[in-house]
Amino acid sequence: MMRGDRIAARAHGFLMVVVGAPLTSPGGATAQFQFVDVGDARGIEAYVMAPGMGGGVAAADFDGDGRIDLFVPNAEGVADQLYRNLGNGQFEEIADRAGLASLARGRVALWFDYDGDDKLDLFVAGDCFQAEAECLDASTLTLYRQVADTKWEDVTVEAGFADDLVWYTGQHRGGICAGDINNDGFLDLLIGLWGGEARLFLNNGDGTFSDISATCGLGGTSEGHWQPAMYDFDGDGWIDIFAAIDFTANHLWINQSQATFADMASSAGVDTAWNDMGVTIGDYDNDGDFDIYVTEIHDLDRHNLLYRNDSSGDTLQFTDVADAAGVADTSFGWGATFLDADNDGRLDLAATNGFYDPRWASDPSRFFLNEGGNPVTFTDVSEAVGFNDTLWGSSLIALDFDRDGDLDLLQTCAAPGPLRLLENQRSGAALENNYLVIQPRMGGPNGRAIGAVVRVSVGGLDLARLITAGTSHMGQEPAEAFFGLGSASIVDVVTVQWPDGRETVLSNVASNQVLVVEPAGVGIQPLRKLPAGWGPFP
Repeated sequence: MMRGDRIAARAHGFLMVVVGAPLTSPGGATAQFQFVDVGDARGIEAYVMAPGMGGGVAAADFDGDGRIDLFVPNAEGVADQLYRNLGNGQFEEIADRAGLASLARGRVALWFDYDGDDKLDLFVAGDCFQAEAECLDASTLTLYRQVADTKWEDVTVEAGFADDLVWYTGQHRGGICAGDINNDGFLDLLIGLWGGEARLFLNNGDGTFSDISATCGLGGTSEGHWQPAMYDFDGDGWIDIFAAIDFTANHLWINQSQATFADMASSAGVDTAWNDMGVTIGDYDNDGDFDIYVTEIHDLDRHNLLYRNDSSGDTLQFTDVADAAGVADTSFGWGATFLDADNDGRLDLAATNGFYDPRWASDPSRFFLNEGGNPVTFTDVSEAVGFNDTLWGSSLIALDFDRDGDLDLLQTCAAPGPLRLLENQRSGAALENNYLVIQPRMGGPNGRAIGAVVRVSVGGLDLARLITAGTSHMGQEPAEAFFGLGSASIVDVVTVQWPDGRETVLSNVASNQVLVVEPAGVGIQPLRKLPAGWGPFP
């Protein structure tokens, strides 16, 4: 389907009707939802984070059944975990029979289809941070290829990842992200390293990767690389990279094509040189462009950054509005995520934190409710919604694990754990708010449309979501766009802007469903009929 083509949903019997006032607030600061840890009841087992400064979690539907599964890397001597979502509210841990139960140190993981066979493969990275020197003789990078349903094999050496990248025990693995940096359809891989260089691996399309760090404009500098994220910030059709850097200036690597990048962080206003760690991207003010939230260590001189996107055309400009918006302080911050927890059409913000030092031993996680307004402000409702634990939280991602129409949270916590699965339990007016989930799926090697932008027009508002691979702090959220709709029962227009430049437009789409959208005339496809007992769950 070419740019601008439209697909009407009327054939599915939808009518263009909006019930009540769309996108109304369910009660402002008195948020009508609670996050409850249901991990034990849902089958989440004991978790041990690798020693150091955090550990990640990766969420994706690896088997294509519409349910979100989880991969959890663990410390050395503790098997990594693969949780298959059974669709009845339970997870089953199957890493051993899947070939993924490594006992080596795992720090961060990423699901992506590296070979274009429409099966999700898995990249897992560890490090030797504060380990014995012998660790340096062992590989800490592993690429697993999915060869059959729930079966993976190690293809690290064949793919070109035998070079470990870690050369001393003070280096700590940072975040990972994937995207198609040269528009050949294959997903490339950026690997962060705190105390080392960021490495960009170009996917050759034949099952192998080439390290182009030295020639692309990213490599050559040892820094505190934490979480990177990919998005086409200047809208020129080439995906760019924002990277949170500890102690020195952040990077905004703008793609110059030909697999080269130029750092535009200074001119764009995002080159803060504090203790930048976690990253989440979202359109919190519903103005159509994507803003950036970065976690920090809060004190008199430093605070979290809410980079409001004030760009005009291809002139990039961001303004830090964290203080004015009310989201500057999350103490010793790590993971963060934008999510619409009450389905009112406004992106809220959750962040977790902590550290070994007694000064930050009891700092609570934070949840900020988006109150709207112009400019937008947030209210800290952490205690009211039950997201105020004093654990040392690291990675934090949003996902609707039980498909009940609201976003839950998944949080990794420093050793001895736990891995917290926090179910979103809405009540009151928030329970009446509607939602829509769009899963962009396209042919070719980038089947899950990493880099796509999904936009929704409903009730006079325009909402936008980005499809990513790599976010938060060493985290990965599912490749789908979740929209809260308030009381709107019909979405006027859904637009998918594909990574290859095409555009698909759907009209009059009913709420409260998950839709798979494909380009090139395939159109709108409701998620397959789910088995008996499939959500929502009490």
